[in-house]
Amino acid sequence: MRLTHRPRLLASVALTALVLAGCAAQPEAAGDAPATAVETWAELDATELIDQLEAMPLDERPQDVLASIRQHEVLLSSPDGSQDVSVPIEEGHYLSIAPYVDRTHDCYFHSLTTCTGEMGGEEITVQIVDDSTGEVYVDETTRAHDNGFVGFWLPRDIGATVTVTAAGRSAQASVATGGEDLTCLTSLQLT
Repeated sequence: MRLTHRPRLLASVALTALVLAGCAAQPEAAGDAPATAVETWAELDATELIDQLEAMPLDERPQDVLASIRQHEVLLSSPDGSQDVSVPIEEGHYLSIAPYVDRTHDCYFHSLTTCTGEMGGEEITVQIVDDSTGEVYVDETTRAHDNGFVGFWLPRDIGATVTVTAAGRSAQASVATGGEDLTCLTSLQLT
């Protein structure tokens, strides 16, 4: 065995190890832990958080976080209750609407991860009109998300009438957007 090539071999092995170490992920500092699903979703502002979860197909919804829309915040929690985070809603009141023909569920605070209605993917016309001024906040035809809901940002502290029409049927309800009012409207039975 010739010893003249051994130093080159050792240098080559050392250089390869150095290059590979440079490409490897840096070890986490003591006390650093990967972000939980709750923490990851909490990095978004409330509008982005609501828009992304509301539009997400049902089979892609996260199983490791619960998200509930309140009047002034989105509450994120882990299913086991070990973690709770509040994401503030800076402006407006989010109202999520799930009209139905045959089946519904009781709901007050809309859950972005668990609430489902029967009209997923259906075309729905929605009109929302201020009861005292007649101002029209919403007048559009849209398609319900996979979860059967359509959602709208409304001004805070108003009273309004919601009219929903789909497949030649309609329903109407009064809503309010104050500090104690609902964010999930599931009582609109289309007749």
